Amino acid sequence: MLIGNKIDKETRVVTREEGVKYARKHSMLFIEASAKTRDGVQCAFEELVEKIIQTPGLWETDKASHLKLSDSALQHEGGQCGAYCII
Repeated sequence: MLIGNKIDKETRVVTREEGVKYARKHSMLFIEASAKTRDGVQCAFEELVEKIIQTPGLWETDKASHLKLSDSALQHEGGQCGAYCII
């Protein structure tokens, strides 16, 4: 999971689009968050737990699993949970 932190800052070092592109390239979950304002923090934990539950290969030791980001990753409405994995 890749978490873009400090989204509460006015200027960003890495854009949302760059984060999503990097996460897709490496088949990672991507969430934006702010530890300061707590935006996206709970969502990050929920998305990670949900993906672990939905992907037995992540908790079974005899199987490898490869995850891919959905094409609709940037189309999530509201909140900071803008990208997620699909199997």
